Amino acid sequence: MTRQVVLSFDGACEPKNPDGIATFGVVVAINGETMLKKRGVVGDGGGMTNNVAEYQGLIEGLREIGELLQSGDRLTIRSDSQLVIRQLTGMYQVRSPRIYPQFKKAKRLLRRVRSIGVDISLEWVPREENEDADRLSHEAFVEYCQKKGYLYIPCECGGTLVPRINRKTGHKFLGCSRFPRCRNTAPYPGEEELDQEST
Repeated sequence: MTRQVVLSFDGACEPKNPDGIATFGVVVAINGETMLKKRGVVGDGGGMTNNVAEYQGLIEGLREIGELLQSGDRLTIRSDSQLVIRQLTGMYQVRSPRIYPQFKKAKRLLRRVRSIGVDISLEWVPREENEDADRLSHEAFVEYCQKKGYLYIPCECGGTLVPRINRKTGHKFLGCSRFPRCRNTAPYPGEEELDQEST
């Protein structure tokens, strides 16, 4: 009997992209039942980007499902990253030296999965259809901030209020890591509450 396997992955680089904290989330379901959830940190600082995090999410997911897959399975790989999906399907070329090694690793893992008789399709989905993987990548970010003692405050949108600087005044404030989708702000501890709309 053919099993339907879905691997959903997400990556993020917060509070800034590039050079922020890169994290990933992975969810694997077989015939609609969640079998695996994983989250983690790729790195912090130089060289980190959303795309590096997205690729690492896929790589981690493909490594994890190796023992779960059987010949005859149909594997659907889903992501809200158009770039990653289109690069893997050949629609886009890989020009960034940052992600080229990860691209090659992902392609190698995909070939390995195909070699055991698994049919693979790659599918872009809107972010709202990738919420579980997105949530896991954000949880990895929050856990990392707590471990390192970084200042952060959860935002009502599901993002994080992180330190930013008003370009006009030089004052610090807290702004959502999901800017410009979310424009929530808060005063930075010890700073006066200022109008931050210019940021």
